Parts: sequence; C-alpha cells; structure tokens
Amino acid sequence: MNQLLMVGAGSMSEALVRGWIDSGIEPTHITMTNRSDRERLLFLQDELGVQIVEDENVNDYDIVVLAMQPDGVMPYVESKEWKTPLLVSVAAHIEPSQLEEASGLPAVCAMPNTPVAYRSGMTGLWFGPETDEADRAKATSLFERVGRTAVTDAKTMSAFMAAAGCSPAFFYEIVGAMTPVLTDVGYDEQTARQIVAQAMKGSAELLSHETRKTNELIADVAAPGGPTDRGVGVLRERNLADVMASALRESAKEDHESIEEV
Repeated sequence: MNQLLMVGAGSMSEALVRGWIDSGIEPTHITMTNRSDRERLLFLQDELGVQIVEDENVNDYDIVVLAMQPDGVMPYVESKEWKTPLLVSVAAHIEPSQLEEASGLPAVCAMPNTPVAYRSGMTGLWFGPETDEADRAKATSLFERVGRTAVTDAKTMSAFMAAAGCSPAFFYEIVGAMTPVLTDVGYDEQTARQIVAQAMKGSAELLSHETRKTNELIADVAAPGGPTDRGVGVLRERNLADVMASALRESAKEDHESIEEV
C-alpha cells in the first residue's frame, strides 16, 4: 500500500482522507501535516486515526498531496528537495507544469469536490507533461477510490471546476427552494430535505448509468398533461436552462476569458 502524505488539514483534505479510509486505506498509511493549526491536526489524528508529523521528509512517501491554500503551494514545493514521490496538488489555479519545474518530479493537479468524503466525488485530473502511464494510473486509482474521475487540461479545467466543484452549491440552492413546499404541508425540515435529497441522489445514480438524452429521461417521468409535465412546463417557461447555464458560465469565468456567454 502506498504511503500518503497530506500537506494541509482543511475541509477538502479531511473529506479526501475520510473517503480514502472508508475505501479501505489503513489510517496508518496516511500522514497529515499542517502549519497553521496544530489543534486541528490533533483533532484529525484522534478522529481518523491517521499519523501526524510536524517536520516531514517528503521523500518518505509514495504520494504527496498538497492541500493547502493556493498561495502556499509553490513556496512549499520550492522549499523542499524532491527525489521520489508523485506530487499531487488539489489547490485551484496551480498548473502541473509549474509543480514539475519546481520539483523536478512528475506532478498531477486534481480538482475533487467535497462528496469525496462519502466516496461520491467527481475529480478532474490534469496530468503534467512529465507523468508517464504508471503515474497517471496511480493518481487515477487513488481518486477513483472516492468517486469518479475525468481527465482535464488547461482548456477544460475551469469549466470542470464549475461543473463539479461549484455545482454542489447550486444543487443545495435547489434543495433549499424545494423543501418549503414539504414543510408547508407538515413535514419537519430535516425529513423534507431528506425526501428531496434522496430523489436527487436516485436521479443522479440513474443518470450515471444512462446514455439516453435528458429529454428522453424526462419523458419517462412526465406523462403529457400530468403533474410532472406541468412542473417541467413551469421550469421551461421560466428559462431554468438559461439560468443554470449562465450560473455555470459565471463560475467558470475566473481567470479564463475563453468561456463566455453565447
């Protein structure tokens, strides 16, 4: 089993570690370090059973995952002498070629979303030019333990980040808009949310196995003139498709002017 070092102990780092442990990786194979909050590091050691270290030797590990704030990534890489590990960054706006130039090692930039904690994540993998087939397989295998992966690059990463990283907030917004309809008729808020969330989860599972177009899937549920059909009609009259596409394009704009309204 690979020895894994997590540099950083924020929410994404914790989500990944929880997912990896749930997937069968022994906590003793995961070491965490964190410069800014020793108390949180001790909490995660107690909570998850991982190893912690204050002064790490990066070359003691097979994979080093950089999970700190983006502005700390390059200074950290430049401060170390790298010899052996595969370098993986989960910080936004870092390119693998930058990591490779600074470290002299193959590098991967990964963009997971927080559902990795429940092994239902979606991770974009941007492979550096120095990675070989074995490096790519190692990174892919690691992140497929906590969900699904897609290959990204300089052209596609910002759109991927919006679709996979930002969109959970959009879905939470939808759930928040739907639950009052249930609480208004007597359900408590938690039950109402679970009803909507489970319907969303089941629909997502069906989508992951289906190849038919979404309009065909809607037709399976929406008998002409029935309640579903009427509800879908409201969504279309109010241009939900335009609203969602505009939200996604807005989230994808950051630092990338190539993705614009059409």
